Amino acid sequence: NYSDNEELTKISGLINIQMDLRKFLSITVPLEHKIGSNLKDNDFLILQKDGEKPEKKKIPLYLILDNLRSSFNVGSIFRTAECFGVSEILLCGYTATPENKKVRKTAMGTDKIVKWKYFERTEKAIEFLKNRNIKIYALETTSNAKPINEIEIPKSIALIFGNEALGISKEILRLTDKIVQIPLSGWKNSLNVGVTAGICCYEVSRQWGK
Repeated sequence: NYSDNEELTKISGLINIQMDLRKFLSITVPLEHKIGSNLKDNDFLILQKDGEKPEKKKIPLYLILDNLRSSFNVGSIFRTAECFGVSEILLCGYTATPENKKVRKTAMGTDKIVKWKYFERTEKAIEFLKNRNIKIYALETTSNAKPINEIEIPKSIALIFGNEALGISKEILRLTDKIVQIPLSGWKNSLNVGVTAGICCYEVSRQWGK
């Protein structure tokens, strides 16, 4: 519209081809906020190349996504999983798979690197891993949940992350070996599931010395 064009005209004289990216963003992002067109990670031009794709050793860590609603969160968790060398992601129920365009866009290519399987029911994913002697820990804020940084992480583990609004059902919690949580001190007492997955992957990796 006219107002947006007027704003663009104002900043056009401030931009030149030799300008570095930080300076460019210091001019354009305030305008972007003003007109309500915020960029997402995948919209940025990556000037510094990602690392090469070595045959990175996987760690015996598995992630179970139990009926996540947000495709963005799923894609974000794929990125986290690739960075930490997660062995596999198990997508359950109505959790979107990398066949979903939004998941692929947010995953930024990591969906082609991280192994994944789909299960209609989370119970079947748990059974699949238990048959391979993998311990199942659920991330949930229940009264009996143990702080994840205060327990000893077993050497082969799957972490379950539940629905953004509803969490993990009691039926699923009964199938797990332990319930853990991230210790928080804020009023809200909850984190975005993608952030939660990142913190937990780091803690597992830290304890294992990877």
